[in-house]
Amino acid sequence: MSQANDDRNMRQPREIVLTREIAAPRALLFRLWTEPEHLMRWWGPQNMTAPSASVDLREGGAWRHCILTQEGKEYWSHGRYLEIAPPERLVFSFAWENQEGNAEHPMQVTVEFHERGEKTHLVFRKVELPDDTELKLQTGGWAQALDKYAVYAEAISREG
Repeated sequence: MSQANDDRNMRQPREIVLTREIAAPRALLFRLWTEPEHLMRWWGPQNMTAPSASVDLREGGAWRHCILTQEGKEYWSHGRYLEIAPPERLVFSFAWENQEGNAEHPMQVTVEFHERGEKTHLVFRKVELPDDTELKLQTGGWAQALDKYAVYAEAISREG
């Protein structure tokens, strides 16, 4: 085996880990990840909207969302819920859809919600990213989406 193969085999899987401290109760934060009317308010990077979100919230249930660029280009993603433990943890598969609607590069997402007094510490983890380019793009996109999510969650929490 060549040195290059040894190096590739020893690399850690590509993973995104993002955290946020959000001034909102974790039960609310869990709902904002699992209810379509809320997902459509924050899902996707800045300057993108989410015109469609469907959720079958049960283990093995499917979800499917669309994000839309300002230029009108749609990006669809879908997956299945692998673990649902309200309000502490949500695990689901995630895949972008190609033009035929088939999954490309399935990944796994875990979202954990930890109570911290009046705030919630959110830990977002996405594993099995296919390459370094996708890792960079998705890290930036998810960081922006979580910023939108935090602003939205805090506003909903203040409204009571």
